[in-house]
Amino acid sequence: MKRITLLIILLISLKVYSQNINKQRIDSLVSVVENNNQGLGSISVFKNGNELYSRTFGTINVDALSRNPDLKYNIGSVSKMITAALIFKLVDNHKIKLENKLSLYYPAIPNSENITIKNLLEHTSGLKNFIVKNDSIAWLTKKVSEKEIIDEIIHQGIAFQPNEKVLYSNSGYYLLTNIVEKLYKSDYSTILKKEIINPLRLRNFASFNNTNYNNISLSYNYDNGWKKIEDFYFGNVIGVGDIASTMHDTNLFISNLFTNKILSEKSFHKMLPSGEEYFGRGLISVSFGGNQLYGHHGDTYGSHSLVLYDPQNKIAISLVLNGERLSKDDFVFYLLNIIYKNKRKLSERQITKNQANLYAGSYSSAELPFKLKIYYENNFLKAEATDQSAFPLDRIGENKFEYFSAGIILEFKTSEKTMILKQRGQKYKFVKE
Repeated sequence: MKRITLLIILLISLKVYSQNINKQRIDSLVSVVENNNQGLGSISVFKNGNELYSRTFGTINVDALSRNPDLKYNIGSVSKMITAALIFKLVDNHKIKLENKLSLYYPAIPNSENITIKNLLEHTSGLKNFIVKNDSIAWLTKKVSEKEIIDEIIHQGIAFQPNEKVLYSNSGYYLLTNIVEKLYKSDYSTILKKEIINPLRLRNFASFNNTNYNNISLSYNYDNGWKKIEDFYFGNVIGVGDIASTMHDTNLFISNLFTNKILSEKSFHKMLPSGEEYFGRGLISVSFGGNQLYGHHGDTYGSHSLVLYDPQNKIAISLVLNGERLSKDDFVFYLLNIIYKNKRKLSERQITKNQANLYAGSYSSAELPFKLKIYYENNFLKAEATDQSAFPLDRIGENKFEYFSAGIILEFKTSEKTMILKQRGQKYKFVKE
């Protein structure tokens, strides 16, 4: 009941102010989250390269910020976007090629003679995830050696041959980080400072071994109050998930990336997802109401972040939650509603009953253990998985619908009576019964 009440308050708060992007509407959303004790974090929104809005929220964070105005947050796998940019700087300087085999640098890694740098960047290498060891995700809270991590990557082997599938691989980016260090002949923190931090004048952006890697907010879990939790020993995940930053500086980074101030235009475009890709080569693709955004998400044991850039409207968004009750995805959904809701007419998102009849029915998949019921209600198409709550679908194109909060896109092929469910790089085929 408490969560339903919160959602109602949030939805009401989105309708209070005028239709333009403005501080009041965003501030209303953040206040609802803070006042209902639903999250701790920080947010920054840029427009045309300038900060439109920023706020640190949650009593714990506000108190910490009052003691130190340079409070930073762990941004987790957003670090991968930066590591990918460093790889492409090496490409621009003719020190590496995307077609280079992993065996040139790590011949002991399984199947390294067939895995390319490009495969590592786009999660198509088949390498698994060293973060999880023996079904446990907690082994990296204490310092471990590089040899132990490499041995774990070797022990895990491969899940498939390169280019057969997409599998998010922390192992791939651990190896990319080490390759960056080999080719620059320096440690990651020094490279980051020379190639990214100093040229972009990022005041509060640092990797683990940097002298500026301090004043970082802790992570919390809610259990009758916010309680500190043990996070990664971030020296174990350098270049994979270690970077700490203010949201202002992550927005500066991605804004400069998209204006070709870090890479050549050719290399930058190779980072972008193409076609139906979710993962590009260091950037993910997110659509919202017909608007296309790019960036990266990040999750540590306790922090949850997302950095996005809309190149058409020149909007940059950075959000981190170091204490999460309202999910990061839901928070971003409400935020994007503020920014984009009225740029698409309600009628463009809705569907008629006659149109819905083309899609309505029960769908099953050989790959997933549940069925999806598709039906029409209140001018929207809805989907309901077996024994789960229904969720609304926004029409975003011909035969194409999305549920942004879960990153789901459904694409129907009515003539074949099939439906493709896409979620964060994965695809599943459903057949109408």
